[in-house]
Amino acid sequence: MKVTVLGGGSEIGASCLHIQFDRTSILIDAGMRMRGDDVLPMFGMLENLDKPDAILVTHAHADHIGALPVVHAMYPDAPVFLTPPTADLMQIMMKDSYKILMEQSRLNETLMPYSEEQMEALLQELRMFPANGVLHIGDIQITAHRAGHIIGAVMFSLEADGESILVTGDLSFSGGRTIPGAKVANDLKPDVMIMESTYGNRLHTDRNTEEKRLAEHVAETIQNGGFALIPAFALGRGQEVLLVLQDYMDKGLIPEFPIYVDGLVTPVSRIYRNYPHYLKGPVSHRVRTSGDAFLTEGRCIAVKAEDRKSIVNGKPACIVASSGMLTGGASAWYAKHLVEDKKNAIYLTGYQDEESPGKKLLALAEGTEDTLDIDGTTYQVNCSVDKFGLSAHADANEMMRFVETMEPTYTLLVHGDEEARHSLVNKIHPRFHPMLSENGETYPFTKRKDGKGVVGKRYKRNSEQERLRNYIGSVLLYQKENGKPFKFGLCQNVHPKMGTLHCETPKGKMDKIGAGQIAETLGPWSESIDKFADAANEVLTFSRPYLEKINWDLLPDYTVSLQEIFDRLQINEVHKQFAVALALQGIPGEHRHVDMEGRIGYKLTNEVRFQLSNLALPIQAIKMNANHAMDYIRTYFTGDSRFYRCGVQEMGMETEHILLSFVFPDSISEAEQKQMSKDIKKQTGWDIAFSHSIRHEAFQPLLASLLDKPADMPSVHLQNKMVITNENKPDNGQAIAEQFQKTTGFTLQFADDSVSRDTQTDSVDLFSAKPGIAPMENNQAIAVAKQYGKAYGVHIYKTSMKTLDGQPLMEVHFISPQVASQYTDMLQKLSDEIGMAVQYAKQPKQNEILRLTKETIPDAWEMKGNPSIHMASGHVSVKVRNEPETAEISEICEQITAQTGYRLEVEVR
Repeated sequence: MKVTVLGGGSEIGASCLHIQFDRTSILIDAGMRMRGDDVLPMFGMLENLDKPDAILVTHAHADHIGALPVVHAMYPDAPVFLTPPTADLMQIMMKDSYKILMEQSRLNETLMPYSEEQMEALLQELRMFPANGVLHIGDIQITAHRAGHIIGAVMFSLEADGESILVTGDLSFSGGRTIPGAKVANDLKPDVMIMESTYGNRLHTDRNTEEKRLAEHVAETIQNGGFALIPAFALGRGQEVLLVLQDYMDKGLIPEFPIYVDGLVTPVSRIYRNYPHYLKGPVSHRVRTSGDAFLTEGRCIAVKAEDRKSIVNGKPACIVASSGMLTGGASAWYAKHLVEDKKNAIYLTGYQDEESPGKKLLALAEGTEDTLDIDGTTYQVNCSVDKFGLSAHADANEMMRFVETMEPTYTLLVHGDEEARHSLVNKIHPRFHPMLSENGETYPFTKRKDGKGVVGKRYKRNSEQERLRNYIGSVLLYQKENGKPFKFGLCQNVHPKMGTLHCETPKGKMDKIGAGQIAETLGPWSESIDKFADAANEVLTFSRPYLEKINWDLLPDYTVSLQEIFDRLQINEVHKQFAVALALQGIPGEHRHVDMEGRIGYKLTNEVRFQLSNLALPIQAIKMNANHAMDYIRTYFTGDSRFYRCGVQEMGMETEHILLSFVFPDSISEAEQKQMSKDIKKQTGWDIAFSHSIRHEAFQPLLASLLDKPADMPSVHLQNKMVITNENKPDNGQAIAEQFQKTTGFTLQFADDSVSRDTQTDSVDLFSAKPGIAPMENNQAIAVAKQYGKAYGVHIYKTSMKTLDGQPLMEVHFISPQVASQYTDMLQKLSDEIGMAVQYAKQPKQNEILRLTKETIPDAWEMKGNPSIHMASGHVSVKVRNEPETAEISEICEQITAQTGYRLEVEVR
């Protein structure tokens, strides 16, 4: 037996399988790709394969039937077998597809894949599958089994000469509201199973929740005066949506509103009505008693193209129209007319191809797009967009359980994108030999010599591998390396041979871990992946809020498991469970025990319980992530103009804190500091410290604002907390000085204030000229000062002229006052020569000190960030990655001190 994949193997679209037994060959499905130039399966390969004796059709979706006219024209003698509903649906779907293909060929200037005559010839030759569900073709017995995907959808099991194969087509085990789910024949046990994998990488959300969301969203949109457009696959999804909305109206859960049904949804719904015995009991009963369950009089109104303008110009309503991906048809027309109005909404309920407008709508809902292209025109999307999980395909867990129930020797995965197929193949147990199919490949299976089944490698169960597989579906707490942070992961699958677990992280990425890296198992996870990510992220960001009120004294002295801890502490909320599991990793190692089977237990003594109660253990995230903490602090100080910035100041892990900087720190009272410390500690877990650094440059704009006119940079004197301006005192000078004091914590002194010489010069050395020397003209005196700087080899950055007791005063600016104090002899000589008093500026040139420090630090030290300057203590600090030699540090310190007058402090991080 061999299987050749002509299409739909490594993709969704163009499904087509050639299955060859010893003497008989069967072709199953011949679909079409929805996009691209190459729409057909690889029919050219059929020349090298046995002529098919029959063609089987699983169901009537275009990706499974679209190319049947072509293959029927190639083999007109090969009968085409399908179920009666599928045959009726094909009469509609094929003709509609032909119209769409004609239009696409015209626009793209390409050839049609088949003619209208070929299509009609196919439709006239369709043969019904026998009512008993069993068909014999050559030496093959073919049995049809309900697939649950849409009405009439079937799986085919083929048996001949002791070999068997099951082709699932598209599967749904719930079936939805319209039809029953797939029928699982437990006694099949095929040698080979060919299974779809559309949703192999995800789990479906709760169907009832999604239906409720859809009904309520539609009702709310209409109540707010808008139209709710639901682009729906005409076959299957459209009927589901109509039943959901009507059921919610019947039960009084949402208000009554009209539903307009457009496109192929209408004729398909009428075919569903003709097969009540294929429908679920309640729907079948409504059809038999009322004549219809979908297009009900006065509520679900079938409309035509000529009605569309009057609908969108009329009263708010719901519109259910094909196609489901907005690739054409009625839904695309309505979308063009509705997307630009914010009152309207588009609600997607099914799979969206990567290139479809529907996929772009989903991107828009996520904020990554803001326009939509339909039929070559770009539209600005202002309406609401949302997606609802009403899938008619099995999800990953259902497919995995189905494989385990069927117990095939080989499992061949088709009909899925790369991510879905790779995810599912890793989930399926190795004993079922899961394989990823590829288009154009042939997969041979050799019959056993005894004539029973096909040759397959015998799988020997491995207890360790089985233990690892038990982790699938559970939340794990793990640590990749000692000393590294713990992480939460949702175990998705296992690589048995490698002994690795594949865990989905809260960020949606896959992490591979070994069993030895598991710190704790929190148990199976049955809720949404979003809720897992939310709980994990919040706890790993800041665990303290979930641990503060836990009564650890309720735990016994003997060893207990994590689940027993949850039970005794009555912890059911997932955030607290995550936090408790994380906290237990901080207890001393001798209190944590692992038995022979890998089960973990905790023996919590009185001392350990006391430490847990007081959060006195090294618990991860007991302090908020530093970046999150600083975000909170910035929010805390929103609107407080005094706040400048915050940053982490690390003095070793035990003493790290967040340093708060204010424009004028002296304006923050002690009481305010205590309250800030208390609030921030409670909300972030961080201790804080207050910087004493002042933003000198902020004095000038504050002064100008208070004076209500431009003002020069005043002189700042830190020792006596005084600011001296060369502005004369205005009439409201006292009020200005008081406001200045309140804002900055500094006393403001005007130029004409009467104060003593010692106070005004801030105890900075004042160099007075010898008596009897007349003062030089200002510009001449400044030129002499520059000459003195050159003569003494020191850079004078600036000289400025002031007055003191009505006499001229020159202020000389060095890189720092520390450097200036080394040139007192020069300053005295300068004073004697220019005939006026001289003093040096108290403020350092911060930017220059930082520049020289950066230039002097060797690259090999790998400095982190920029240096920090500390004026109060007269030093500059740097953080480096590599610890330098002591001699080298001394040398660099000497260089920086010589250049700047500041000491250097080096911290290795």
